[in-house]
Amino acid sequence: MGSLFGSRIRWLLVATTLYTFFPVYTFAQTENDMVLIPPGKLIISTEHGTTEILIDKFFMDRFEITQEFYEKIVGTNLSFFKDNQRPVEKVNWFEAMEYCRRIGKRLPTEWEWEWAARSGMTSKFYWGKGEPKLYGWFKKNSEKKTHPVGQKNPNSYGLFDMAGNVWEWTDSHRDTTGGKVLRGGSWRSSINAMQSSKWITSLPIHRFHYVGFRCVKS
Repeated sequence: MGSLFGSRIRWLLVATTLYTFFPVYTFAQTENDMVLIPPGKLIISTEHGTTEILIDKFFMDRFEITQEFYEKIVGTNLSFFKDNQRPVEKVNWFEAMEYCRRIGKRLPTEWEWEWAARSGMTSKFYWGKGEPKLYGWFKKNSEKKTHPVGQKNPNSYGLFDMAGNVWEWTDSHRDTTGGKVLRGGSWRSSINAMQSSKWITSLPIHRFHYVGFRCVKS
């Protein structure tokens, strides 16, 4: 618990600094440790051109769901890398969806996820040209394992681990691949997988030790 408490103290210091020097910085917090994501227009570029997707405001979990919180609600923890403060993994899509449902939340759509991850940025990575190792756990710095949530710098909305650590299930489905969409990259991914627009898919029944999730609320 100490590690997560320390992460939240660091977040408060970051938020205070951002609010002081950058008053346009937007964040909100509820008693459930969620961030208010503002509404806006997400521009998606494909080989067929660009598409505009309107995003309504919503709340998103500041952290990936930890093993501690998952076990408290569900009663089990099948994670490969056991640690209360690490993200829960080896959870399939149905189990992730059920966890969110039990606490009155839901999984994000992939477009909500991308909008929240970008946090107002249009660059490939939400940290712009900054040092990737300051923002996420990936192949070059993870030592082939997950890490406790909240240890890296957050994005400008105050969300942690939106790149790396574990891929995150979304509620979206891709007909082209016949699977549910995952976003964000993981501890075993290259830096390219941590781009805000990157996605992969998986059948919803599968479990992986590099896939977790976080919840949202309308």
